[in-house]
This record gives sequence, structure tokens and C-alpha cells, in this order.
Amino acid sequence: MSLIAAQKYVLCTYNIERASLSNAVKLTPGRRAPTVNSLEEEGWIAVNVMIERKSMATIMDQIVEIGGRDILITKIENSRGV
Repeated sequence: MSLIAAQKYVLCTYNIERASLSNAVKLTPGRRAPTVNSLEEEGWIAVNVMIERKSMATIMDQIVEIGGRDILITKIENSRGV
């Protein structure tokens, strides 16, 4: 199962204003929930979330539309989870 998840998903990381967090969670809810971290720049957060590989281009465009910046996509080699 972990290899299947690694092949199906990528890790998407992006920065967005905290005020847009509810829109970000609606767009990228993740498999369970997104990881959200504060940035040193006041009012900004970093969102880390697994998204389906096949949808990544569309999701990246939608992230930009809601104000997301600095979008990174990382390949997942393997994963563990229940």
C-alpha cells in the first residue's frame, strides 16, 4: 500500500496568507489534513499536503488563484500510514 500511495501522490508545499487558510484547506485537504507552519513573515503560513499526481498542474494553478506563492512539488519515494 505504501508504494501505491507514493506512486499516486506528490507532496505539495506552498506559502499563503493566513487569512486564506480556509480556502487553501478546501482546495488541498490532503489525505488526512494539511500540515500548516507559521513563516517568519507575519501573516504568512506554509502548507504541506499530499495531492494526487495526476491533478498537480491544475491544483498548482488553483493555488495561485487563491493567493498561494512559492509552490514546490516533491516526489514521494515511499510512505507509511494507516
